[in-house]
Amino acid sequence: MKKQSFLHASLLLTGSAIFAKLCGALFKLPLTNLLGGTGMGYFSCAYGLFLPLYAVFVTGISTAVARPTADFAGRKEYHSALRVRHVARILCLGMGLAGMTLAILLAKYFTIRTSGSLEAYPAVLAIAPAVLLCCLTAVERGYYEGLCSMTPTAVSQALEAVTKLVSGLFLGKFFYDSNFLILENYSPESRGSFGAVLGVTISTLAGYLCMIFRNLIQDKNKNHPQQKPVPSDRKILKLLIRLMIPAALGALVTNLTSLVDLLTIMRCFQNMLSENVAEFYQKACIPQEIPVQEASAFVYGSFMGLSVTVFNLVPSLTNMLAKGVLPCTAQAWAAGDRKSAADYARQVLILTGVVAIPAGCGIFALSEPILQFLFAGRDAEIAAAAAGLQWLSPALLFLCLAFPVFSLLQAIGKENLPVRIMLAGIVVKILCNFLLIPVFCTAGAAISTSLCYFVILILAILALRKELGMKLHILKPFLSQLWGGMLCAGSAWVCYDRMTAHALSQRIALMLAILCAVLIYALVLCLTSQKEYQNILIQKTNMNQA
Repeated sequence: MKKQSFLHASLLLTGSAIFAKLCGALFKLPLTNLLGGTGMGYFSCAYGLFLPLYAVFVTGISTAVARPTADFAGRKEYHSALRVRHVARILCLGMGLAGMTLAILLAKYFTIRTSGSLEAYPAVLAIAPAVLLCCLTAVERGYYEGLCSMTPTAVSQALEAVTKLVSGLFLGKFFYDSNFLILENYSPESRGSFGAVLGVTISTLAGYLCMIFRNLIQDKNKNHPQQKPVPSDRKILKLLIRLMIPAALGALVTNLTSLVDLLTIMRCFQNMLSENVAEFYQKACIPQEIPVQEASAFVYGSFMGLSVTVFNLVPSLTNMLAKGVLPCTAQAWAAGDRKSAADYARQVLILTGVVAIPAGCGIFALSEPILQFLFAGRDAEIAAAAAGLQWLSPALLFLCLAFPVFSLLQAIGKENLPVRIMLAGIVVKILCNFLLIPVFCTAGAAISTSLCYFVILILAILALRKELGMKLHILKPFLSQLWGGMLCAGSAWVCYDRMTAHALSQRIALMLAILCAVLIYALVLCLTSQKEYQNILIQKTNMNQA
């Protein structure tokens, strides 16, 4: 099997993520138009339970499997790598079944506690089997990622995205319009959210079957000779658990920000409604036509379905750089090559900043036009979500940069540090939510998220620098990126404002404004740091044939 360099692997995963996000946008946009703010609140409620369970039972799996696989592959011990996958499959089957059972048992209680009704209950139940399927898929992906082969992960992610798009929209519309006996007491929005979530679960099945098919047609490592004895299953199991626990805790704490929002935002909204209905409607920027009993779910659904959906687009792409750097850094660190590990860290942070900084600045400047472009016709939801998206834009930058730092810490064997760092951020998040949401509504939730990830990023970079024992030299390229991002955001805003003032359509004006911003940003980078990026892009990493 041919190994892939860090840059090749990262670009491959990024391309797959871009395709998946395009499919996700094609899924979310019509789904939001179908379900509205209230229905998207039910849809988000299902993900509110799924994400923490996914973090505990799934997220640590790929990292835990990739680490020993990379170590064994670096020593040409491919039979040992295969044994890691075998033991991980058995372990994760049990974990997946436990996670699915827990999701089913918690579904009703979770729904009532978070939304105050059972309208989201069918959707929460529909997501439960995805926990098992994601566990099984994560084992296969982690194995190939450990071999520095990201193609299977990229292909399975793309297939998942297409399946979610097709099955999610079809089933969402089907159940929205149908009144089956088992769902007859639920509203159309509840039934539609159930169908959409069921489509998401089906997509995870497609991703798993893709990996199994890949194993059947091309699993060449089992034919490699090996001189050293294969470690015992017991030893491998202990190693996997030791790696899995801190990675899972770190992912859990990461997803706790979403869970904190789910548990606190709705509660704060309901308190605001009970104190002064008119003031809540004014702060939330929603029309009086929205019934009071649906107001909190509508605003929360608008914030999560619109603002957070747009916010998540960029981190999901830059996270692929983090996945690509982990096995390469792990192998360099295991070989005692600290300089190469530091070089990987610097490269991935600079490349992440190239995308994240202008994206965050641009979203801050054009938050409302972006929502109008993506969710045309949903004026009430856009009005409720615009301020939240604008103040989420700093969090986008901080989160994008924090993820590769966490991957680097995991790669050098410091899995416990991200957990401690994230806990500090969670404390900031909880305090700021209760202080800021009653004052600024959804903008308060967004500001608290930005402050949370700012604290996390600073602590993470300081920890990485300390562990590597050398400076990363990232301040100068970050400053040039920030300067370019501010210029591109300012030019985008001026361009959009002038063109709409001259009666140009909003869609055309937005696209031209973004094009203008991209050109200006590229010009700034060329003038300030051209040599820096040339050195990264032309770097060749010689990889041996497995």
